[in-house]
Amino acid sequence: MIDLHCHILPGIDDGAKDMDETLEMARIATSQGIKNIICTPHYIQYNDSSNKNHLEGLVQEVNKCLYKEGILLNLSVGHEIYITPDLPKLVREGEVATLNNSRYILIEFPMNDIPIYAEDVFYELRLMGLVPILAHPERYPMIMENPNLLLKFLNLGVLCQANVGSIRGLFGERVQKTVMTLIDHNMIHFIATDAHSTKRRSPKIKEALEVIKEHDLQLVEELFYENPLKVYQNEEIDAPKPKEVVKKGFFFNLFSKRILK
Repeated sequence: MIDLHCHILPGIDDGAKDMDETLEMARIATSQGIKNIICTPHYIQYNDSSNKNHLEGLVQEVNKCLYKEGILLNLSVGHEIYITPDLPKLVREGEVATLNNSRYILIEFPMNDIPIYAEDVFYELRLMGLVPILAHPERYPMIMENPNLLLKFLNLGVLCQANVGSIRGLFGERVQKTVMTLIDHNMIHFIATDAHSTKRRSPKIKEALEVIKEHDLQLVEELFYENPLKVYQNEEIDAPKPKEVVKKGFFFNLFSKRILK
């Protein structure tokens, strides 16, 4: 299994504090069946410690430590990039990393807003041959209120990644209901840990996998295995057409209700 969103690198962002925590996160990940992690520290513009060159060196260093410790896990380079109008320029300049040097690039929105320039940025990235992946859309309040806001981005070729913690209810019932609604309407294409530590937000994936398995085994294959592997190998993903959410009250998704009862 491949985890394409994880803050496992030591001392670079709000993820692992040091190498000891990185190694313990790695042990947890391997116990969960994860074999490869694409490291996605937050990219911070004008911060040299978070640029691509520094990141590549750090990934090599951690992989050496994993090998010495006998931990059968391989790390590769990526970023979780806070959306900015300058993002296409940062890509052209080699400042930010795509996921495992593929055509796929992981992007996050501000938590309480969808920038008015987001559609233009996604459009320009698509013209550059890149495929934006929007991180954890289920956690954004505007998407919780209206999941159909994602449709204009999905129709541009943007893909979406959900967090295992959202499925497990770590961020509250509203986020949990939202992620199930998005999954049921073909608006989620990957599930990843977005792990930050060895505790509450650890790289534990099995519980979320079992939840989805109860609903549809094929979804497990797509969201946990097939699509992450295609990102890792830089292969094209043929995403199903998203379905509009027709509201009946606030949330009506039967799958969500069954899971949460």
